[in-house]
Amino acid sequence: MIVMDIEELLRRHGAERDHLADATSSSDLYTRQYGTELARWESQLLRQFCERETSRVFKYRGFVHHTNDTTLALLTPSPWLLEGEFIFFERDLELPPDGAYIEVNGSRVAAPRPLQESHTITRAIAADSWNSLHLDFLSEIRPPMGLKELSDLLFERVGMAEASKRVFARLFVSSPPYLESIGGLTTGIQAIASQAQVRRLLSFIRGVLPPSMRGRQSSFRDVQGIKVRSPRLWRLDVGSQTLEKIQQLCVKRTDRAGYREVSLSTLTDTATAALPDVPLALTSEDFWIETGNPSMLRLPILKSAITYHMLVPAIDKRSINSGTQHVITRLETLKESFGLKDQALARGSILDADAQGRPLSTLRLARSTARAYWKDKVTTKDLKYAWDRVLEPALKEFMELTELKEGAEKEWGKGSRFDKFNSKVLKAVRKLDTGKTGSLGPTLKEIAEEAGVERHIAAETLARMKDSGVLYEPRPGHYRLI
Repeated sequence: MIVMDIEELLRRHGAERDHLADATSSSDLYTRQYGTELARWESQLLRQFCERETSRVFKYRGFVHHTNDTTLALLTPSPWLLEGEFIFFERDLELPPDGAYIEVNGSRVAAPRPLQESHTITRAIAADSWNSLHLDFLSEIRPPMGLKELSDLLFERVGMAEASKRVFARLFVSSPPYLESIGGLTTGIQAIASQAQVRRLLSFIRGVLPPSMRGRQSSFRDVQGIKVRSPRLWRLDVGSQTLEKIQQLCVKRTDRAGYREVSLSTLTDTATAALPDVPLALTSEDFWIETGNPSMLRLPILKSAITYHMLVPAIDKRSINSGTQHVITRLETLKESFGLKDQALARGSILDADAQGRPLSTLRLARSTARAYWKDKVTTKDLKYAWDRVLEPALKEFMELTELKEGAEKEWGKGSRFDKFNSKVLKAVRKLDTGKTGSLGPTLKEIAEEAGVERHIAAETLARMKDSGVLYEPRPGHYRLI
């Protein structure tokens, strides 16, 4: 396998967007070092982090992280860092909210509690006063990688439909919270491709992110001997998940660990397939993966991902109502076209017409897409695009392939290896073979034309199906399903 030169990688995917993308490192999210490991906007905030007012008094501007000491908070130049300056607040001074962006004035002291309890000297700033600040520098931030660039960088060595790649890329962009629901984006994979190959893809996606952005993390981290509350901003869960956990994220739209945004990518089964925002069906003919070292991509992807989170695209109620009406109309059409029962529109079911179901999935997709194109507003047109161009096509393909798989399992047994067959060819044979007694069945040419594939691809699949005992050849070049 050819490994791309790192300078070429960054020239194509990072340098034009962020001159700090010229660093590779396996550093974790909250312990990145100042300089090239920070996003450009983080470096901008770092320059504004500290000012000397007088010989003894300093002014700091940063993000508050609560500690297990109710008089002590850690102030950092970025919400995604746990390196900064401790601030001591007298008990008669109100402690600022966790995560707030504040300005504080004070002089250097030794934090009292560590000194009293363990005779440890912890340097801190004794706050004389503080006030909340509004972040208004978004217009000055250079947009991170666009959706296509992000997708190309992530999946250069993955063979998969472009639409599916863009859905996976949106997981890293995420989507901000809406009303009482957590943000994030979820996708479930129904694999007609080899599950081993799909698991390689999921391992690769997981490996791109630093440990602090995936899986469950401790509520506190040790910083200079002080227990600092871990930021609960965003994480990406990847891999096999329980039904209960998927329902918690996808149906109840809550997270027990307290994160604001949670993205999810998981292999699904019949019990969980319909629950995520975007169900994807990966087929053998369109899917392959050659994985290198995913940590090579970590910093460019990480700095883009945390930059997306600085933007919260706005949307008005009128647009949401119009978009919801459009989605519900299309859902009812899908129900009719696939002959589904009314229960398909119920909460947590495959079409889910509930306001917290597919309409919210569409909103999450639209806001994720807006972030990916660095747009601060979502319109009705954007919502319709998210449904018409992303979610509905994914749902249709998912239902078609699920229907195909269920029918094949019914005829040939549950253990049949569908990943060996080209699903387009399989669908073509099922459509063209009328089942009429005495029929010779469709020809290779007819099957290839119906499937829209080259004759040699159709012939190879038909040979595998014949060897597997799922079809026979009553006359040379004619095929019938068993």
